[in-house]
Formats: sequence, structure tokens, C-alpha cells
Amino acid sequence: MADHRPPPGHNGGPPLDDPTPQRPSCCRDCRHWQPPPESLERDYEFFRLGLSRRRVKKPTGFCDRVLLGNSRIPAFSGTAGDFTCRNFEPVPPRLRSRGGGFITIWVGDRVVWKGPEDEIPPRFLDADP
Repeated sequence: MADHRPPPGHNGGPPLDDPTPQRPSCCRDCRHWQPPPESLERDYEFFRLGLSRRRVKKPTGFCDRVLLGNSRIPAFSGTAGDFTCRNFEPVPPRLRSRGGGFITIWVGDRVVWKGPEDEIPPRFLDADP
């Protein structure tokens, strides 16, 4: 019998699966989908958690570009957030805002300035601690 050894740096385990996509192709992540009102989502979540006895249907949003079945013509449809279709286009990532924290500047035992990090007066930016 031939002894097949794994290459150096390999632990001899089974081959790894293909990497999963970073973003699922669900309607809630698509740029065409319009979510349901927040009040409906909140009511459904209360019902699902047992905090409300009033029965609430799972809220659905809508999309005017859903590809259903083998059709190539986009259609308008009400869809839940976990529905998938062949016309998925991811929502562009949001730009992360910089700063935005609330700053309090003290001199000794006294507060001399309070406000957003982006609006610190220049006289406090140049001062040495």
C-alpha cells in the first residue's frame, strides 16, 4: 500500500468547503426592497416573544423588481425579509462617520467646554495637556 502523506503545513483533515458569501442574498439586504413599517415589526416581535396575546401576521415589505419562477420580467410583490430572488443587488455599505462623540474639556476642577467632538474650538485643540 502506498502511504499518501499530506503536504507540509496540512493537518490531514478533510477538504474545506467553499467560503460562504459575506452577505446573504435576502430581500432585507437588497437595494430594491422596501421594509414594512417599524410598528408592524415591533408588534410582531412582541407577539413572537409572547409579550402580547394579539395575533400578528409576520410583516412583509414590498419589491417592484422581484423575479418569480422562471420569468425574466420583474414583478411587484410583497415579500418577507428572508425571501430571496434572482434579482438581488446588495445595498451599498454605509459610510462610517468619524468622531461624533460628546466631549467635556476640564481645566482644573472646572468644565470649560462641552460639545460634539467635531466642533472642538481650535484654542483647545492646540493646547498641550
